[in-house]
Amino acid sequence: MDSINAAAEKCAGLFLIGMVLAISISVFVRLLYTYTGIPFSTPWAEELGRFMMVGSVFIGGAVATYRLRLIGVDAFIGMVPESVARWLRVVAHILTLMLAVLLAWKSIRLIELGMRQTSPAMEMPMAYIYVFMFIGCVLMSLNTFAHVIKELMSVEASQQGGETERAAAAMQNSEGGAL
Repeated sequence: MDSINAAAEKCAGLFLIGMVLAISISVFVRLLYTYTGIPFSTPWAEELGRFMMVGSVFIGGAVATYRLRLIGVDAFIGMVPESVARWLRVVAHILTLMLAVLLAWKSIRLIELGMRQTSPAMEMPMAYIYVFMFIGCVLMSLNTFAHVIKELMSVEASQQGGETERAAAAMQNSEGGAL
């Protein structure tokens, strides 16, 4: 999973670089037209920048999920005991998982529709853009599922650890009382 997320992180970074370059070209050409009057337009650059942004958002969102960097409200979790906080994190991960699975499922329909639709400037099938949504949401689902498993394992380990500590304390108390 680490290697997949490392590749996704590089991919999201490349999308961001591509987006900045495409928008920079668009702005430069617009500036050139404004000051020189040369009738030159690059609608493909704006469209490419938009598509690169979509790719960086969905692929980057999957990487953010892997690194536990999604936006969240931790104020409430910080106010409750750690045992309750663990269960709240599990519930939050499950809700995120449900959303990511729903988006992945709905993106399949978008891909089907996108095969019949082309982008205005670049005239490429829109399905290529919707694939970014599908890949990002599937990877987000896998990462979130892994976090749910880790949280559940830490809950079980803490419960087992608590039982062991209680048994050790009871044993120590019984030994102390016998002396």
